[in-house]
Amino acid sequence: MAKYRMLLINDLRHILKDPMLMASLLGPMAIIAFARVLFPMISEWVEQRYTFTLSTYTDFAVIFLLTIVPLLPGTMAGLLMLDERDENIIAYYAITPLARKGYLCYRLFLPSVLSILFIVLFFLLSGIAKVQVESGYALILLALEAPCIALLLASFAANKVEGLALSKVNGLLIAGPIIVAFVPEPWQVLGMWVPTFWPAKCYMAAILNEPFSALSSFSMGLVLHIFLLTWMIRSFVKRID
Repeated sequence: MAKYRMLLINDLRHILKDPMLMASLLGPMAIIAFARVLFPMISEWVEQRYTFTLSTYTDFAVIFLLTIVPLLPGTMAGLLMLDERDENIIAYYAITPLARKGYLCYRLFLPSVLSILFIVLFFLLSGIAKVQVESGYALILLALEAPCIALLLASFAANKVEGLALSKVNGLLIAGPIIVAFVPEPWQVLGMWVPTFWPAKCYMAAILNEPFSALSSFSMGLVLHIFLLTWMIRSFVKRID
């Protein structure tokens, strides 16, 4: 555990020095605060001023905000991996007791754990999330998205500047919950290749008390996420060889 503790200490030092990394770490807490404090206030203001009931879309707001949560620790981990790749630090880790496998496990495990922590806090503290047993399916899939995002940046960005640009493209992943919430059922098949589609589908099925639909969505989403994670791990390993 000592070898992982040193990595964690180095990460904290980097995060404290880099505002972008700090924002990625603290961003989920800002999302929770927005859901808890600002969303009810905005809903009330919109209803009074425009007679539009924004609270009708609370379930969509929940899964939309939840989708953003793993983007942030995933981006943080990806930018750290880019720095370490550019400075050949990964090659150094490969000849230490940590080894390349241990380094990669740590880099993928950390954003997943952070995502789980922040998502659980969102469910407990946001005040707008509905918690069902099947909500755990959405949590698992969202946690798997964080290492996928990290590997996307580390594998396909040439440097940190490109990594920042690519992290903005990740914002397109919000299409998943939009498709689930607003696209009619026969056409939702078009969104099945968007990773965030499946946790959104699981959450919506859970709150509608459709356990079989939630389980089937989780199963298909799990296959897609494992495929993406495996492919990106291979791409990253090839990149650093």
